[in-house]
Amino acid sequence: MQLIGTKKAAEILDMHPVTLREKAAKEEIPAYKIGKKWKFDLEALENHLKKDKDSLEQEMGHKENLCHVKSSPSKRGVKSGISRSPRQMVSGYAEALGLAIKTKHYS
Repeated sequence: MQLIGTKKAAEILDMHPVTLREKAAKEEIPAYKIGKKWKFDLEALENHLKKDKDSLEQEMGHKENLCHVKSSPSKRGVKSGISRSPRQMVSGYAEALGLAIKTKHYS
């Protein structure tokens, strides 16, 4: 077992040392607290990274990307440069999230 400090572990995980310590305290990342300092097992970090990568790839393969909001096609069929009112944007997000949409009817 090779223990490394917070600074080196943060570089390996590509995150800020403060974030790393917070995640270690929440037990989201395998770590040991020795006195006031956090120590990280290099092999455990590598396994953690591999596990996260595998679960992300599996999740991406089975779920559709929900980041894109379906918008109604414009008259020209071109999506770039379309101006939408706040009401249209809210209804587009609500539709993408599967929420009920309330419509107002004006006389």
